[in-house]
Amino acid sequence: MPRFPRSYIKTFLFHIVTQGINKSYIFENSNDIKYYINIMNLLSENCEVKILAYCVMNNHTHMLVETEQVEKLSKYMQRLNTKYAKYYNKKYERVGYVFRNRYCSQGIYNEEQLYNCMMYIYNNPVKAGICKEAKDYPYSNYKEIKVKLKEEYTFIDANEEPPIECKNIIKKFLKENNINLQELKEDSQRLEELITILKKDNGISLRKISEQLELNREKVRRLYNKQ
Repeated sequence: MPRFPRSYIKTFLFHIVTQGINKSYIFENSNDIKYYINIMNLLSENCEVKILAYCVMNNHTHMLVETEQVEKLSKYMQRLNTKYAKYYNKKYERVGYVFRNRYCSQGIYNEEQLYNCMMYIYNNPVKAGICKEAKDYPYSNYKEIKVKLKEEYTFIDANEEPPIECKNIIKKFLKENNINLQELKEDSQRLEELITILKKDNGISLRKISEQLELNREKVRRLYNKQ
């Protein structure tokens, strides 16, 4: 199975969102949050992923990360969430999934978008009414941003799928391969490749992929499971 070319992504920066299963709390107290932040930082060094900004809420997390390879990001997030899930299940004597899905990711493509993303991450607890100013929230690596921003961008919210990002990836893939959507649907190999890109590398759900590609969800699931 061909992999998603690094040059195709054209970014080293990603906004990452993880959420608790059924939107439930995955951090019951400050010790849980501190444990997650600790392993988040430790594993980043081993996986060659740099964390530029983060904010850990009770039922979800936001991170802005830098990495030279998407594969390293995937490995990092898998190790991080697996390690925390084992800790959480053991501590609270439960079994099953802790996180809603692998994670959702969104590429950052310019400096203004970068600073907008950092502000979005840091202002999560302010938006939730937990604190009045981002600097007062104890579970982020808050940095004051002294830049004047001309534009605002839409970033992944913990309660939403990223349909815009999904559409953009599909559009770029079609352009890169010089085909249209109908031709893609008739090419199983390329279709399988794109589904892998959307699901495995970007954390987009099979439901959302089937909607955007206008395909039966069962067909999308079968193609993804082949890889």
